[in-house]
Amino acid sequence: MHTRQIRSYRRILRRFERVTSSQLKSCCSGVTLAQCLVLLEVDEGGRLTMGQLATHLRLDNSTLSRTVDGLVAKGLLGRERGDSDRRIVWIDLTPEGATVCRSIHEENDAHSRRVFDKIPASRRDAVIRDFEILVEAYLDCEAEANSETHGDPAEGGSP
Repeated sequence: MHTRQIRSYRRILRRFERVTSSQLKSCCSGVTLAQCLVLLEVDEGGRLTMGQLATHLRLDNSTLSRTVDGLVAKGLLGRERGDSDRRIVWIDLTPEGATVCRSIHEENDAHSRRVFDKIPASRRDAVIRDFEILVEAYLDCEAEANSETHGDPAEGGSP
């Protein structure tokens, strides 16, 4: 791939990041962006452990704990210790949290509809597929970098 293509890609990515970050911040129904992402993950995944939630969101436990603490304090998430293993902490939406998630979905669905209305109908499925390919490529690169940094357990490296 030529440097010109890489620079063009990076320029477009920066523009995309600017326009989407401002939209995300304005469509979170009164919670922070980090709290919004946690709520939506729990809404999608159902009752999750803190460990599962940290893995899904690709966050460390201390960062996630602070965000979850804020959502519990607002009454949007419930937290419960495991019965058989008290180290396990389960997280679930409260009815108020489910209401906030519905509002977030409605706001973001409306915005996404407006965006998709600007894309020719014949290209919409391709845009979704191509965006998925891009996200998977980023995840693959991240996994490779983590493997190089932490070693591959299959090769006797650190876990």
